[in-house]
Amino acid sequence: MASSSMRRKLAPSCDATRFAYILLLFFCRLQCCSTAGGAPQPPRSGFVLPLLHRTSLPPPYTRRYTSPLSKLDFFAEAKSLDQARILSIAASLSRSSKDVLVSSSSTSFNALYASNASNGYSSRVRSGASAGAGQYFVQFAIGSPPQKFMLIADTGSDLVWVRCSICKRRCRDGGAVRAGPPLPPTFLARASSTYRPVPCLSQSCLLVPAPPSFSCNLRIPSTCRYDYTYADASESSGVFSMETISLNPASTSYPPASQNFTAINSQEVKDFAFGCGLRNAGQSFVGSDGVLGMGRGMISFVQQVGSIVGNKFSYCLVDFFSTPSLNSLLIVGDPPMPIKLLSTVQSTPLIQNSFAPSFYYVNVLDVAVNGKILPVPSSVWELDAVGNGGTVLDTGTTLTTFVEPAYQMILNAISEEFPYPKVDPLQTFDLCFNATGLISLSSLPTLSITFEQGAVFSPPASNIFIDIPGGLKCLSLQGVQGPFAFTVLGNLIQQNFHMEFDLDSSMLRFASTQCSGSFR
Repeated sequence: MASSSMRRKLAPSCDATRFAYILLLFFCRLQCCSTAGGAPQPPRSGFVLPLLHRTSLPPPYTRRYTSPLSKLDFFAEAKSLDQARILSIAASLSRSSKDVLVSSSSTSFNALYASNASNGYSSRVRSGASAGAGQYFVQFAIGSPPQKFMLIADTGSDLVWVRCSICKRRCRDGGAVRAGPPLPPTFLARASSTYRPVPCLSQSCLLVPAPPSFSCNLRIPSTCRYDYTYADASESSGVFSMETISLNPASTSYPPASQNFTAINSQEVKDFAFGCGLRNAGQSFVGSDGVLGMGRGMISFVQQVGSIVGNKFSYCLVDFFSTPSLNSLLIVGDPPMPIKLLSTVQSTPLIQNSFAPSFYYVNVLDVAVNGKILPVPSSVWELDAVGNGGTVLDTGTTLTTFVEPAYQMILNAISEEFPYPKVDPLQTFDLCFNATGLISLSSLPTLSITFEQGAVFSPPASNIFIDIPGGLKCLSLQGVQGPFAFTVLGNLIQQNFHMEFDLDSSMLRFASTQCSGSFR
């Protein structure tokens, strides 16, 4: 470690055994030192936390995150955000020093990025972190005494970071020096008795990417610096640190459905690793105070907290249009009602992509419309030797994206099976119908996705077709193609499913349910 070339962003040539040892030490520290008071936890316990959609944020975040005026406006904005996020994920998956090119079959998609690439869009690869479009938010309490912030819940990145100030008297905010504390909301490290920066030469410092051309000072002790640059040029940089965080349940009105479940009323997690974000700028963070990384990496929120209550987390997303007064739920640990008690529970392995270890992958075997399996080549669903392709579960995108030619096959099959007249597609969608007079959703075509081990994901029609004023129904899917294209199952198609990610067994369990009432 006594070398000026020491960087905390690990190079590909870094010794794998040494890095594995570092991760083991970090994991052991979490297991031994993270619970307050060191008391052993009950066999089944967990936290149920509100997961707020960006359309239902409380003040002052509602003023900082403008909601669209109509449903059509909302989905037009959502599609734009999805495309930016998919671009970012494609960039991180490619691990290339060249520009990444992904193109879509959608006319509006191509037009949006026409200035960047012919028939598609491109972006420079900047980091493995994904662009936070800010679809779902979690309230996060950090410090002693706790300071509360609203963070983007991001299943595509690992680092947890909060806008932060470590100054004592004169503070720097946005590059300008001003007297007194920085503008809120900002974590004030000086106001917490438990804040501790990670030393630059610490082994834990190897877990975060370092700023360009930065190395540790071998003579004078210095702090661990990190730098995340997102694909849309958004950036967070600051000090990698340790703190105490406070976890609280969503509400005492959610009684456990199992006598073996222990709802933890309040819990402190000591020595929680996070980024104290000193400089944060860009569209990725609009309306938030930071990012809650929920990926598969060792420094993610779910890995650090999951080691206390069992390495699993789950969520249940409500329909944010039909039930705007109810929040979705994020469950860390065991849920109040074990998912195995739901009659429709199915499971499939979570697949690890060594080129993009933060993301949650599943293996798709086939797709079917109205029970008819489409002749999609198996290679369309596969991860290749350098980590491209595959299928990602992502709450940060709204619409589901299928790789070509699967998307066009799905589009054609649904068009043939739809019992209502087709209309000219709106700019946001590729396929719309005049469904005036529709009595039951059961008459609409069904879409099912078969995963490895035979699990079948069959979303209801309300997750596939969007109601548009004027009696229209539009298909809430989009397509992409290109050398780095991949399939993304977005949050809309996951609504009213309990999605459980068991990290110990590397399994995804899911079951159809009513998320507005499952744990209430």
